[in-house]
Amino acid sequence: MKTYLVIDIGGSFIKSALINEDRQLFQKSKCSTPNNMTDFLAALQKIIVGQSRLISGLALACPGEINGKTGFVFRDGLISYLRNFPLGSYLSKQFSLPTTVINDADAAGLAEARYGVLRNLNCGAILVLGTGVGVSIVSENNLISLITNNIRTEKPKDHLLNFRNPDSQAWPRIRQLFDIHRRGLENLLTNTGSAVQFVKRASEILNLVDANGQAVFQALETGPSAALKELFENYSQDIAYLILNLQSIFQLEKLAIGGGISSQPFLLTEINCQYEQLILSEKFIQSFPHIPIVASRFHNEANLIGAYCYFQIQSLL
Repeated sequence: MKTYLVIDIGGSFIKSALINEDRQLFQKSKCSTPNNMTDFLAALQKIIVGQSRLISGLALACPGEINGKTGFVFRDGLISYLRNFPLGSYLSKQFSLPTTVINDADAAGLAEARYGVLRNLNCGAILVLGTGVGVSIVSENNLISLITNNIRTEKPKDHLLNFRNPDSQAWPRIRQLFDIHRRGLENLLTNTGSAVQFVKRASEILNLVDANGQAVFQALETGPSAALKELFENYSQDIAYLILNLQSIFQLEKLAIGGGISSQPFLLTEINCQYEQLILSEKFIQSFPHIPIVASRFHNEANLIGAYCYFQIQSLL
């Protein structure tokens, strides 16, 4: 059975693991993401050299806009020095191994669409909450993606809500829709959905020396202070706005929350609560179908599994 090295490049950490053809992960490790290109390449070198004789290929998930065929990073996402860097071809030449690179949110979406909670849907989505916020739309066990060019479905318009030729009575509703878009886009641009930033601010409220997600959620469940409760409710509401923003464009059947924080049931409960409150607060939004909001199956391993799924797809082309 062949073995591959999967690498998830994040804003805070680089995670890696070996994966076999049964999608079993082993020899997992992680290191802090360097803040410059020289140290970044040295970190990848250290990860890959130790496994190069055991593996048949490299599969990476990376922030930014990426050419799926060449692994060229056009836009950098959370890691500015990766802009305009040929990551895929560089690693392939360095280690003489077939190499693929996929956007990290698309990797999570692909893993959940193929083997997780978004299987067999006409249209579903995942919000990946980590250092930043990633979004991926899936359909029929595949991706609908503006980033990944070569596994895009051919019929994304089937999943869009139709607002052509609205009558005069529709314009107030459309204005409300634009307000949802505005709030959702503001949240993406200001990164208010960042799980890392939420945990950091919550840890400061708790006077913790270091950011500690487990301690934060333990405090939330056992009796939070007014300040911590307010921060948590506002954070969950921001995520709910993002969900409604997606739902106003796509006819979603289900939405998954991804990232390590998705393993906290208390967060899923609060996001669902804020989502229901927002739907009830506006008459127009009340017309939206209530969709299930669930935790991803693979949590913070989704990017690793999705990167391998993408490698498999590319190897068949």
